[in-house]
Amino acid sequence: MTTPHPPVRAYAGVGASERIAARRTKLIEAALKLFTTQGYMATGVKDLCREAGLTDRYFYESFANREALLLAVFDTVTEQLLDRITQAAASGPQTSPEREQAMVEAFVRELAADPRKARLIFIEVHGVNEAVRQHARGGIVRFVQLVADMIRDILPPDTPETQLRMTALSAIGSMHQAVTAWHSKEVDIPAEALIAHCVRVFEAVVRAGRSHS
Repeated sequence: MTTPHPPVRAYAGVGASERIAARRTKLIEAALKLFTTQGYMATGVKDLCREAGLTDRYFYESFANREALLLAVFDTVTEQLLDRITQAAASGPQTSPEREQAMVEAFVRELAADPRKARLIFIEVHGVNEAVRQHARGGIVRFVQLVADMIRDILPPDTPETQLRMTALSAIGSMHQAVTAWHSKEVDIPAEALIAHCVRVFEAVVRAGRSHS
């Protein structure tokens, strides 16, 4: 005979699972701020909890360690970017290349609007360890597949899958470098100029992919 579990109490009308989720979100928000200002290596659990307004025990309620939190922040930012891109594809022009231009603009605009996201996915996750780099690589693969699917309608129908992926990798790599340079102030241009540049580069990469198909 099994012993029934005691009922989970609500606090101020909010259930336990909702409170746990809210605390987890606070930690992710705190991590996005601190990891991209003082850096992942310089940020401890106590710093994160202080920023989130939580005690240390609530950290381990959701995360085994700082690395697990870093991966959660990376996944959160990646999902936000992918969502923004797919929304742009659904709500914008439905003809090529205007649709693809809208998706590129949405991607770069999101990073320009919140440079912390650019620093997190392009810089912070790449200096920790191999496991984190591999996890981040998985996120890049998702972007590559999305871009490959984007340009499938632009390139000739008999374009090999390898060529699609190489073109997508080239487009992402060029935008990565441009956004990183802009974020680090290596290039001092307005955000709108950065967006326009990335759209032009994307178009040039796709043209090159078309000529080699």
